[in-house]
Amino acid sequence: MRKTKRAGGTPHVPRALRRGAAVLGLTALALLGVQPAAQAETPADPGPTATTTTSAPTRLDTLSGTSGESASDEPATDLEPLCGTPAKGRARCFAMRATDEDPVRPLTATQTPAGLGPQDIQSAYSLPSDGGTGQTIAIIDAYDNPNAEADLAVYRSQYGLPPCTTDNGCFKKVDQRGGTNYPTVSEGWTGEIALDLDMVSAAAPNAKILLVETDNAGFENLGAGVDLAVSMGAKYVSNSYGRSGDFATDAETWGSHYDHPGVAVVAASGDNGYGVAFPATLSTVTSVGGTNLVADPDSLRGWSETVWKRNFYGPGSGCAANQPKPDFQKDTGCAGRSVADVSAVADNLAVYDSFGTGGLGWMRYGGTSASTPLIAAVYAVAGSPRPATYPNAYPYRSQGAGLNDVTTGSNGTCDAAYLCTAGPGYDGPTGLGTPSGLAAFRSGPSGTLSGVVTDAKTGKPVAGATVGSGADVATTLTDGSYSLNLPAGTVDGLTVTMFGYATTEPISVDITEGQTLAHDFNLQPLPRVHVRGTVKDGSGQGWPLYAKLSVKGSPEAPTWSDPATGEYDVLLPENADYSLDVTAALPGYEEATRKVTVGGGAVTADVSLTADADAGTAVGYTRQLTDHTEHFDTTTAAPTGWTVTNADGTSNGWEFDDPIQRGNYTGGSGAFAVAESDNGPIGPHQDSFLTTPVYDLSDAQSAELTFRTAYLNNIRNQQMTVDASADGGATWENIWAGPDVSGGEQKLTVQVPLRKYAGESSLKLRFHFVANWGYYWAIDDVNVQARTMLPADGALTVGTVRDADTGKGVVGATVADASAPDTTAALTAATPDDPAIGDGFYTLFLPAPGRHTLTVGASGYDTVTRTVVTRADRVTTKNVNLTATG
Repeated sequence: MRKTKRAGGTPHVPRALRRGAAVLGLTALALLGVQPAAQAETPADPGPTATTTTSAPTRLDTLSGTSGESASDEPATDLEPLCGTPAKGRARCFAMRATDEDPVRPLTATQTPAGLGPQDIQSAYSLPSDGGTGQTIAIIDAYDNPNAEADLAVYRSQYGLPPCTTDNGCFKKVDQRGGTNYPTVSEGWTGEIALDLDMVSAAAPNAKILLVETDNAGFENLGAGVDLAVSMGAKYVSNSYGRSGDFATDAETWGSHYDHPGVAVVAASGDNGYGVAFPATLSTVTSVGGTNLVADPDSLRGWSETVWKRNFYGPGSGCAANQPKPDFQKDTGCAGRSVADVSAVADNLAVYDSFGTGGLGWMRYGGTSASTPLIAAVYAVAGSPRPATYPNAYPYRSQGAGLNDVTTGSNGTCDAAYLCTAGPGYDGPTGLGTPSGLAAFRSGPSGTLSGVVTDAKTGKPVAGATVGSGADVATTLTDGSYSLNLPAGTVDGLTVTMFGYATTEPISVDITEGQTLAHDFNLQPLPRVHVRGTVKDGSGQGWPLYAKLSVKGSPEAPTWSDPATGEYDVLLPENADYSLDVTAALPGYEEATRKVTVGGGAVTADVSLTADADAGTAVGYTRQLTDHTEHFDTTTAAPTGWTVTNADGTSNGWEFDDPIQRGNYTGGSGAFAVAESDNGPIGPHQDSFLTTPVYDLSDAQSAELTFRTAYLNNIRNQQMTVDASADGGATWENIWAGPDVSGGEQKLTVQVPLRKYAGESSLKLRFHFVANWGYYWAIDDVNVQARTMLPADGALTVGTVRDADTGKGVVGATVADASAPDTTAALTAATPDDPAIGDGFYTLFLPAPGRHTLTVGASGYDTVTRTVVTRADRVTTKNVNLTATG
């Protein structure tokens, strides 16, 4: 007989905890997540299937609605750690991910990710675009990321990097014994893996990547992963994890795993500001700090860097008094090992991660977890370390060559100021500096080649040109000058490349150790041809769109389409292939990339942009939301269309009658679905699937899964995942993984993007619970929401509002439809990025094509009315002059 629900909703304490309560005490129970439940929220009940239509906002307060941003923009997001505080003897990953006020949405493959990409990193650190050939970089991480290779492919494709796959031999994933018995999943570490793979790809696009996934985050396992990577031939090993503090037993217990002469073993200094972390404290590794990197067109370098600092977070640094000071470190404020050695960018980095609740597609990442694989990759591009040497010594012996000295910023307070505050020369947060080419990361003798690059026709300096030979490159500064460190001896194949210019013929130079050789270059500009086309709405309205078109790889200013006709015209060098990134000025449209092949004559390339169903803000559209919701109101069996499948030996699979009268702590109300692993004999086993009916998303442009959940988890004995199938259950892929730490969670609402399944007619989902003497997992209010944008009857009007006397644009003027007062007004905006359109620009959606009366006014000006006649699928131009009051 089932028990009745306890009055007051007292939370169930699992038998395993009750058995040990007398020993553990109440404090230990609290640490394990057993807390009194708060009052359950009662959500609105949309019913099993509900369709709603919402009007898209039409107010145009800003011109730009793009999801990306230029590299020069200061990141507007905060960062949060992906991994929690580790248990004793375990490491924490140092990856950090940006947070926003609104949920981060996945971008389509054609959109431009926010944050710094490979080309930015290569430019800032004077790295070649094809570095790493013939080298293998190892990444050591705990737990498994099932989507690692697929997500890596998305990142590399987005930025035009060569494919790196298992099939072509570039990518290899192994467990800590070198096999394919991959460990369990930890959602925090999946993000770390995605970050590591993308950063290695950014700095060394042609290198091979070895991903070693260890059983867990214990140092004995992570250390075994390092040893395995070295035994498999990797000469560059990245370790983006650590444990705070410096203990005398560290080197004795685990130090041998990180002691491999002739191998660049690289470790993150940590993210908690001043203070050190193991294994970065070891004298045998390269300890990596972090910087904030921002495009600075007014500087000669084109970039500026300061110590990375975001809220409470910053790079680790300080004095590891329990570790011996390496001979090459000469700072006097620390008798032991000083941290860090070198540094790299640790903020505002574009990363693609699709796994689990945090895997929302393109996001910004940071932390010294980003800096570390970048430095490991720079070592790989610089070439193989000399046998029997420790590569962490190389930057100290370069005497500043090949390094950008970071001199501003701090990560905290300390007695020896240089250990926490940047300044000229060595400092703790950034070490000796960031890469400026490869000279500081190679072991052999070298010299310098310097000069100026100019336009052969005009004689003017050419900024941003790449001077290089193989792996060694430098970028010309704003005055056309360059300085390139090269290995001593004869260097062949030296060329200069620049967008819009013919690549120079390769030359050979003789480099003498410690000397500087001068050589100037002239670049011949290439003939150009017209690429023309029209940008239009592609979701049903069909009207022309005002949009920005940027040429990938081009340093030149973007081109803008005409606001009324959507037409554009850009001159591109002949006989080459290009990618045009197209971004609508109107908010709510997805970006697109248009491939263009240019020969010797003019080319036509039209572009259609799609209204984004996830944003739902495109003017002239309403968003239709179709919800398929299950509340589990039936307690005797699975809901209609749902199935429970238990593997052999399973007891206590998915149930719906609250078998131990736990109560609904998911945040839902009434009945719920639950898998109990603590309801039966000691050591019960569960392997149970709860599978949904088929969802038809054939008419959807996007979709999302949400569900409420409560659980008490033991990561050693319990796994909770959600899988999806686009073929009615024939094949499955993971879309959400449960927590990677033990403990409890109540009233958690999980959101999982299903955009990739939009258009599918046979989507099924399954909730998979696996446990051996675990605890429980409860879910309620499972909803699959289909999203579609529907065009509304109406047309667009664009124009500029100017001062009648001065002709200057009036920013902040209101343009409203007096014929339809319920229509949201537009505000005129500044247009600093488009030289062809003055300030005071507006775009207004007018319902029902035909005659409309516009009311236009601004503070300090007389209000006027103007008549405009609109037509469907067209954009009507209406410019207005305002007279100052009085």
